[in-house]
Amino acid sequence: MQLAVRQINNAGGVGRSMLDLVFEDTKGLPAAGLDAVDRLARHGVDVLAGEYHSMVANAVVAEVDRLRLPFVCASATLDAITARRLSRVFRIAPPQSYGWRAYASYLAATGMSHVFAVMEHSIYWEAGAAVIESRLLESGIPFTRLRIDSENGIVGAIDGMQASIAGVPTPHMLLLLVSRLEDLRSIAHEVRNRRLNNSPSLILGDPAGRTIFHDWWDAAGADASGIPFLAYERPGRLTARGESAARDFETEYGREPSFVALEGYDAIVVLEAGARAAGSVDPAAVCHALRHTEVQGTRGTIAFSTEPAGVVHQQWKWAPACVVEFRAGRRRFSSSELLWDAELSGPRPTEAG
Repeated sequence: MQLAVRQINNAGGVGRSMLDLVFEDTKGLPAAGLDAVDRLARHGVDVLAGEYHSMVANAVVAEVDRLRLPFVCASATLDAITARRLSRVFRIAPPQSYGWRAYASYLAATGMSHVFAVMEHSIYWEAGAAVIESRLLESGIPFTRLRIDSENGIVGAIDGMQASIAGVPTPHMLLLLVSRLEDLRSIAHEVRNRRLNNSPSLILGDPAGRTIFHDWWDAAGADASGIPFLAYERPGRLTARGESAARDFETEYGREPSFVALEGYDAIVVLEAGARAAGSVDPAAVCHALRHTEVQGTRGTIAFSTEPAGVVHQQWKWAPACVVEFRAGRRRFSSSELLWDAELSGPRPTEAG
């Protein structure tokens, strides 16, 4: 976001005005998110962008709408964010029901015999599990939730799964539906100690896409490779604008931008295009312009769609949604393996195919 603002200002800003990025940390907590929105409103901001955590975005959108400020939701995917159909909320991340269904379609196509989900209790994880279960049932694949908020915790959850897969050679998937890094660390420890990570009958999966972050690998372990995860970027297939932004980002920060970083960049690009079309940063004018704005982002041409009912309300339809994996430890995302592309509704053909 900082990079995008600086590039826009270096090119002359918007009209006669320079952009100013004011940052507040929501800490991944709904209450902190509401406080952050209040501080930004008192600061006098004209537009809002960002938010990674679905539960935070879901908690603040009603207040954002009450303040009559345009909000471009960059990364939060919970369906309710746009299903509320608020007039000032726009989203460039795909809704969870779209991305997670694509992930479940990949699982169905790979011939999984049973999918388990070791999961914390939250609206986000419950919603994602329901999407995956619904799609898997269409293909006759059983889906079992292993809740870790029971008295037996993680050990009991893994015990239940291990008993179910014992002696069954066909592949099973264990989805890691946990937010807390300590839970991820404990699950990885249990799987490793039981030598399940070396078993051909069990594959780990992480549809939420945290595998792109360093702290995920710190918790899961350096050997946690071959884990399919959901990403909102096609490896090695950015737009011209995306390639330029990625080069500038890597020059400045010494690392490749994640798709989450690109979502932040795109959120600023979208708001700049809306303000330019509106001829001002007046919130009502920007909202009106965004409904009719089309602009090249880092991963495709962004335009907001609205359907008569449902989750597609001022929603980019669709950002790329892919299942990818790192074959040999954490590597550059651009060199990761593309396993499934939602737009193509199928896996990429292998060399042998």
